[in-house]
Amino acid sequence: MLSAAESSAPRIMSPPPPRAVEQARARAFVCAHTGFVSRVLWAAGVPRAAIDDAAQLVFLVALKQLGELRDERAFLYSVAVRTAKATKRHEAKSRLGSDPDAADTLSANQPGPDELVGQKRARELLDEIIDGMPEAIRTVFVLYELESMTMAEIATALGLAPGTVASRLRRGRELFQAGARRLQLREQAGAT
Repeated sequence: MLSAAESSAPRIMSPPPPRAVEQARARAFVCAHTGFVSRVLWAAGVPRAAIDDAAQLVFLVALKQLGELRDERAFLYSVAVRTAKATKRHEAKSRLGSDPDAADTLSANQPGPDELVGQKRARELLDEIIDGMPEAIRTVFVLYELESMTMAEIATALGLAPGTVASRLRRGRELFQAGARRLQLREQAGAT
């Protein structure tokens, strides 16, 4: 039985078990970077239907080294690019023939059919423009314009000189504008 002094002493809560802390950190890491990894995979040419699986592979690699990472985004970027290359090779070998946008239609708040068609068409047009860029330029363009990374961050992540990043970004913007103009003219010609 506890004495009066022992029962009135403040209780010190023990810290959570190390495994629970690791799991919480891993969960937070994945949540914080899922969008980034998915967009890098998409920009690297992974089919939409394979992005979730490829992202899972990226995180399996990253979580093994989570405690040792200095620059998480740069590491995730490099793993995502390698994973994208492997995924594209695998997809090319096993052409599944499934609808790459089927998962998009399963959301609880489904937009109407006209809105879905418009969104799909806009994604296709964006994909067409970006896919037309050389990979080196596309990578810098996507990281800067879609991921909001700074040029210094991109230079570090890709191991490039800042001037190279700036020139690839400038060229990417030029190619994007030219592609947008070309698509606009094509759409106008098709509407008449």
